[in-house]
Amino acid sequence: VRAGGVVVKNVQGYDLVRPFVGSFGLLGKVLEVVFRLRPGQASVFLKRPFTGEFPELTPHPRFLFALLEEGRWWLYAFHFGHEKEVARFQEAFGGEEARPLDLRPLFPQGMGVGEGPLKDLRFSWADGGRAPEPPEAFRKLAEAL
Repeated sequence: VRAGGVVVKNVQGYDLVRPFVGSFGLLGKVLEVVFRLRPGQASVFLKRPFTGEFPELTPHPRFLFALLEEGRWWLYAFHFGHEKEVARFQEAFGGEEARPLDLRPLFPQGMGVGEGPLKDLRFSWADGGRAPEPPEAFRKLAEAL
């Protein structure tokens, strides 16, 4: 199944990208991913000590997660968009510029739900843990296919 592509208004059909991503493999395996990036936008990747709770930030970051590094928890945030919006986010979040992360060594068996070194707003992630429990709508969709 190929999903995604150019959006055409007033065309009936199904958007399969989100159900496939949200199903954590229940609807099938992703064999290829093509990213189309928007040029010319500002971005910032920041980190600061994690206090144990995820803050409410305005503007909302595109990605927000806590990571255990060398025995200490850090809160990471990535945001992109218009230059002024990114500057407002950087001021609201504080912290320091972060370097790109390679999380592959933390998850050699793949990412699964469970106590582990990475937390986001929904789950704590463990090496090789179980897939999250799919919502009822995903189970019904998988059964229908």
